[in-house]
Amino acid sequence: MIEIKLPEGAEREAARQRFAENVTSQDLADGSVMENQPASISASRLYAHAMALDPAPDGALEAALSSNLALRRTYREFQRVASMYQLADVIAASSEAIPVRRGVGCQISVEASQAEADQFIIVVELDGGADAPAPELLLLCDEADHCHRFPLPKAHRGVVQFIVQADNPIMTLLRDPRTQALLR
Repeated sequence: MIEIKLPEGAEREAARQRFAENVTSQDLADGSVMENQPASISASRLYAHAMALDPAPDGALEAALSSNLALRRTYREFQRVASMYQLADVIAASSEAIPVRRGVGCQISVEASQAEADQFIIVVELDGGADAPAPELLLLCDEADHCHRFPLPKAHRGVVQFIVQADNPIMTLLRDPRTQALLR
């Protein structure tokens, strides 16, 4: 019997990345399209969708993103490069229900609403205050590289605040320490 030791942690992530790159390279080399993918998506189309603050619905592109890891990784990389702020991963063993996410120049915290038990306040604080470039979009990318967009209200003196219900998808994503947060 052959035993194979599976990589863990950073090695596993590096293997996933290499696999996604190999699949993309193979698809480009032979012109094939992944199984169950209705049409190929051009890089310019993917980039335009990623860069738009409020992209127009594109069913074919969204279907391709949901089924193609390499496409999702490229989309996530477009988002990462364009982001003003990147927040570090949180510690899984944190004692806080939703730990504070910190990055160079900013932090995101979640506070329970004093007024309503089923509401939370998301607070984005920019270190530069009113002089800091204010983001317009919060992107949360899960472990499977699905990126979820949340438009932000205008910043006031370097602070963005908004209220969400407890069952809002943003809460599930912020609770997961593996979720990457980006601000654009």
